[in-house]
Amino acid sequence: MPRTLACAFDRIDDFVAVQRAGGGPTVEAVELLQQAAGVDAAERAVVGVRAAALGISAETLLLGVVVARLASAPA
Repeated sequence: MPRTLACAFDRIDDFVAVQRAGGGPTVEAVELLQQAAGVDAAERAVVGVRAAALGISAETLLLGVVVARLASAPA
C-alpha cells in the first residue's frame, strides 16, 4: 500500500480510536473530520446526489472522499 494511503488510514484509525474511547463518534466529530479533509456542507450535498445516482450509500462514498483527501494532504 502506498505510504500516503497508509497514512490516511492511520489518521482514520486514530480518529476512530479516540471516538470509541469517548463512547462513540458524534455527528459533530464526524463533521470535524470531514472539515479537516476539506469536505464542506456543499460537497457533502454533491456526494449525496452522486451516491444516489450510483446506487450506493452516501456514507460509503463520503468515506472514500475523506480517505482520498487525507491521502493527498501534506503530512
